[in-house]
Amino acid sequence: MNFRDELENLELLLKAIPETDKKILDSFSNILKGFNNRLEEIEVNIETLQENVEFLNSDLSEIQDDLFEEVSLEDLEDFDEGFEEVTCSNCNKPIFIEKSALVNNEIIPCPFCGESIE
Repeated sequence: MNFRDELENLELLLKAIPETDKKILDSFSNILKGFNNRLEEIEVNIETLQENVEFLNSDLSEIQDDLFEEVSLEDLEDFDEGFEEVTCSNCNKPIFIEKSALVNNEIIPCPFCGESIE
């Protein structure tokens, strides 16, 4: 049902009504126009929200695919080869650091206590 067309038809019918009744019916017509305008705004907002939910769903699906992609044992071994476990001398917590950073003697702050790892 197209409310805007119905309201236009109602306005045409109102022109044929005697003046005394017309004021009351004009008030009702104005109220209905207000409802129709608000309803159209709500429909546009719903469409926008639906699009946003679809985008979020797509983004989350991509993130989920990335997080739960199948990793082979070889991939895990390759990952493990690039890092070395080091224990912080200040807080005694284990940290995995890239071997290249250790070889280059880079200053690396502990993510737990903030002190330099030696």
